[in-house]
Amino acid sequence: MANYKISVIISTYNTGNYLNEFLDSIKAQSMGFDNIEVIFVDDKSTDEYTLNLLKEFDESYQNVKSIFLDNNSGFPGTGRNVGLKNANADYVIFADHDDTYTKNAFEVMHNKIAQNDMLISNFNQVYTDKSIPFKSIYGDKGEIEVSSFRDDENLLRVPAAIWTRLFRKDFLIENDIRFLEGMLAEDVYVATYACLKADGIIYLNDFYSYNYKIRDSRHNKSTIHVRNRKYIEAILNGYYKIDEMLVNINQTSYGELIFKSHLTSWLYTIVLSQVSDADKKELFIKSRDIFSKYYSEDPFFKKRYNNLVELILNQEYDKAVLESNRLSKTQKNMNDRSLFSRIKNRLVR
Repeated sequence: MANYKISVIISTYNTGNYLNEFLDSIKAQSMGFDNIEVIFVDDKSTDEYTLNLLKEFDESYQNVKSIFLDNNSGFPGTGRNVGLKNANADYVIFADHDDTYTKNAFEVMHNKIAQNDMLISNFNQVYTDKSIPFKSIYGDKGEIEVSSFRDDENLLRVPAAIWTRLFRKDFLIENDIRFLEGMLAEDVYVATYACLKADGIIYLNDFYSYNYKIRDSRHNKSTIHVRNRKYIEAILNGYYKIDEMLVNINQTSYGELIFKSHLTSWLYTIVLSQVSDADKKELFIKSRDIFSKYYSEDPFFKKRYNNLVELILNQEYDKAVLESNRLSKTQKNMNDRSLFSRIKNRLVR
């Protein structure tokens, strides 16, 4: 068996158009491609190009494995868990199929993780016309190293961005940390659970290992930007599983900190969606318990969602629907002005 340093696991579904670019970024790693195991787990794609490409990868490279699931799970958690079960390296990382890693990503992360259970790096937000380095709550601070999250609880507020997190494989297995299946927020679940359990965490705030592509056009959307009832509810289901996990390990006192950015962002997703008023009402009803337990104001949204949250907490769901529709018009105007500004800036350049 080859002695790989890192296993990179990718759940795929009808995404053949992105896979060559992704694999090229792995082949270009300064660590050396031979030191990396690549495991694609396909969620029963219906696209022949994707299926044939994955078979070609499997046959062309000794260190690339393509696994084909018998049934479509609909979400990435199942594929990631299957990949973890088949990983042979001591360290694992979970990538998205439509992004890329920077050239020295794995070398830097592998050299830095040492005896720690988890290493977190930073990422670039890649739009069609520009790339913006993500700025975390740590600002320009460089490397943070702790023996436990209790040494710096703000680590619980670092984006879940699972593709920037290198894990010691045995740590995940020994603590039975697995991705949620059949729902979303599966990455938040693992990132949070791992942070709460890890003996040794390093955050390379000033090292950008990953290029995260923002796909949110009408005909080209990342899963996170698919704003229909199914996906919005799948995120909420994941939040309730995170709550269940916090209860089980007696860590609910950190719930407000963990959910601080997520709950208002979930409302923002509904506001931007085209779901019916009836669906909105049902989602608001279902969300009340998690908001009641963990909601705290996210300064990023500048109090714009306070009234909507209050209506949900007071069980005034019809009024909450009206408020969400009002916010939708306001947000659309803001987004239109932002788009116009970006276009104007490009023309000026």
